[in-house]
Amino acid sequence: MSIYNKGFDFNFSLGRAKTIIIAGLVVLFAVFALYTLYNLFTQSPLEVRFEQNPWKQGELQSNLLFVKVANITGKNVKLAVLEVRPRAFNSIIILPHNARISETLAPNDSRILAFDIRKAFPQQALPPGKYTIDLTVSFDGKEYVSETVLEVE
Repeated sequence: MSIYNKGFDFNFSLGRAKTIIIAGLVVLFAVFALYTLYNLFTQSPLEVRFEQNPWKQGELQSNLLFVKVANITGKNVKLAVLEVRPRAFNSIIILPHNARISETLAPNDSRILAFDIRKAFPQQALPPGKYTIDLTVSFDGKEYVSETVLEVE
């Protein structure tokens, strides 16, 4: 006695197959929509902009990186530390490496910090390309990580 003798049928009608495919697509679309909305409405404590991006080395010897640090924790933050590091240590230097906001940041309050980006070897031109910069902000010990890309021409 097997399952085939009891009338189990692997044959689906065309209408049933369409229903299953449509239901699967609807579920995938719903998951994608929820993921997109979550990312859209989730606040980021870091906003980044450059003085010049793409960086044209013939126009500027160094470039400025401006980072807006916002308190998204919902409570007062007594100490915020921002660390900025290039992934390509042998190509660019960022000064200072970290900055501290020692004053209390109220919820939804923010500060803008500036960092100087320079070539690691001032006499040589940087190879054109994209350089990734990692940013880590710590609010009273809780860390948030982000990254940005500087394009060099």
